[in-house]
Amino acid sequence: MKRRTVDREHRQRSRRVRLFCALHPDRMSAGELLEALGAAEELPPHRRMPEHQIHMTMVFIGDVDLADVGEIQESVERAAAAVEPICWSPDRIGTLPDRGQVRTLAAKGPTSNALEELHRRLTQRLVRHQKCRPFLPHMTLARLTPPCDIAGWDRPLKVSKFTFDTVQLVQSRLLPTGADHQQLMSASLRSR
Repeated sequence: MKRRTVDREHRQRSRRVRLFCALHPDRMSAGELLEALGAAEELPPHRRMPEHQIHMTMVFIGDVDLADVGEIQESVERAAAAVEPICWSPDRIGTLPDRGQVRTLAAKGPTSNALEELHRRLTQRLVRHQKCRPFLPHMTLARLTPPCDIAGWDRPLKVSKFTFDTVQLVQSRLLPTGADHQQLMSASLRSR
């Protein structure tokens, strides 16, 4: 085998990818959320998320070796298979974090047993260093440019209930223009 081939194989094996698992609303629901954001008053300068990138992060996996993606996909499949389809009703648009400099405007809503179970199963299988933060169901709608001190800004939201019957494994690349997301796989939620 030539040295160039060995070097290429080594680079591919040691390549890292940034991953997370998410629930994505359908395009119409994502558009409805962005319309609600656009109708909100007194918003500081912000950059709206593209409609196709609206999602609820279930678990951030982080940087992993490309060679491990197959095992991660299998773990996502197994976690999803044990959870029933999820209904979620966002009821407000608010800021994140709740204190200090705000960076994000998000659709927020209550958690549910199914959301908590999916989060628990994915975290158990995929996260090496767990943080002791409670799961907060939300979908980022905009990033503030620059972050500012408007913590506590909160508006009621009236949109249809969302139903999720799949969870996606997503690769995220951070670019100067924002994150670029590529779906690697989708696993059906189907409680046994």
